[in-house]
Amino acid sequence: MSGARLCALLGELGYEGHGALGPDSFEWPFQYDDDHPIFDWICHSLRPSNVLSPSEVSQLRLPSPRLILV
Repeated sequence: MSGARLCALLGELGYEGHGALGPDSFEWPFQYDDDHPIFDWICHSLRPSNVLSPSEVSQLRLPSPRLILV
């Protein structure tokens, strides 16, 4: 796994700004043993079919955060 693969994945997922990303800027997560598994999982698991489209995001309704005083 590498920063180049992560940048390519972002392009496959439809991220419009992926062409401006520098793969070298994303190499650091793959250099640490503790962080490598999560980035490896991301690169192997994310697909366009499990990413929200822009229209789905615009329809997403999240509950308002509530302040709870104790």
